[in-house]
Amino acid sequence: MSFDLATARQIFITGQLPESFGIDISSVDKDSVTGTLTVDHRHLRPGNIMNGGVSLVLLETMGSISTCLYIDPAQFNAFGIQVNANHLSVAKPGDVLTARSIPVHIGRTTQVWDVNITNQKGNLVSSGRITMLVTKAPLRG
Repeated sequence: MSFDLATARQIFITGQLPESFGIDISSVDKDSVTGTLTVDHRHLRPGNIMNGGVSLVLLETMGSISTCLYIDPAQFNAFGIQVNANHLSVAKPGDVLTARSIPVHIGRTTQVWDVNITNQKGNLVSSGRITMLVTKAPLRG
């Protein structure tokens, strides 16, 4: 199975949580995935700022998709088993966030990805890390 932008959107976005959050995948490269989200009313907490959990959804989504760059989704699946993030600045309605994954460790049964989330000005909003467990079971099925 070839893993490209269209496949990533079909498997991970369409009809699932990331779609309902307004997350889109803008690129799938050989060793990273980039996604975007425009902050709106769905993402806010009191004070008219983005809830930090939205960053974690972005981080988890990028990590899950990124894992497929190194596995065959017809034979394997992967699950986030640990995720952490530091929220470094606030995001407000209208901000366009970009999340980009970078591999830290690609092993047979685990992968670790760093994900940085920046706003349209290039300011770092959140920085996180996700550990993925790779299992011998098809991603779809």
